[in-house]
Amino acid sequence: MRQLDQEQLLGAYRATRYVIRPHASTDGVEQVLRVGRLHPSLDAALAARGHREWAFLTAWNPGSRPRSKEENQRAQERLVSQLIAGGWGVAPAIGEAEDGSWSEQSLFVPGLPRADAERFGRAHGQVAVLVGRVGGPAELLFCSHAPAP
Repeated sequence: MRQLDQEQLLGAYRATRYVIRPHASTDGVEQVLRVGRLHPSLDAALAARGHREWAFLTAWNPGSRPRSKEENQRAQERLVSQLIAGGWGVAPAIGEAEDGSWSEQSLFVPGLPRADAERFGRAHGQVAVLVGRVGGPAELLFCSHAPAP
């Protein structure tokens, strides 16, 4: 992903396909999330498991600045370890440009509260994370005071 100005970056976030790979938390079905949209089938799967909220996270490309695949994979492994150590279940996911020009390994975390999602995003230098609540639209949550990459 090339470096973008703020307006382009916001447009890129809104155009991104946030894809959750088939997983038990999604009833074994791939889910594609979009900013500002409702996702009733995901909501039903999550509600059936007692989850009221969720987060879509990555550690790739902190500050929306391109990094090497190796650096990104190491950062992603740290994020996975931190989530698992905190008792959170994770599902494999990917954020991808609609035109296929870039993608980032990501994680779907059912039940993760917004404040924790923002904290993990900030700790990994992310500009924003995607969050949602059952019955509501997917939202960009900007990570205030994200450390400089």
